[in-house]
Amino acid sequence: MPSHPIANGENKKGKRVFMQYIGTLEVEHESVLVAHDPHTGAIVHMHYVVTMKGGTHPDQQTIERDALEQLSEAQPGMARQVTLLHVDPKSIKPRTRYKVDVQKRLLVEIPHRQ
Repeated sequence: MPSHPIANGENKKGKRVFMQYIGTLEVEHESVLVAHDPHTGAIVHMHYVVTMKGGTHPDQQTIERDALEQLSEAQPGMARQVTLLHVDPKSIKPRTRYKVDVQKRLLVEIPHRQ
């Protein structure tokens, strides 16, 4: 069997990465935190946290700290300019664009362009 591409530093853009089957994992808890512009509601970062059965899910403060840390690394200076909103992961639909209604502090769908 060939060695794993990442182990050999061969993970270049466009190459497939081989992963062995690891079995079925049961999700015990999920959280989503949205970092958004406090004036326009434009989403800057969505932070997903998934804990498998038997794991320890972080508290909201830890999730917020981790999200802001990742945002700071990806977009320096941006973390100081956002507002955070915890949302129900089940409310997020695939291939759907969202923004935050800053008055109601709710996640709302952005209609598809016609």
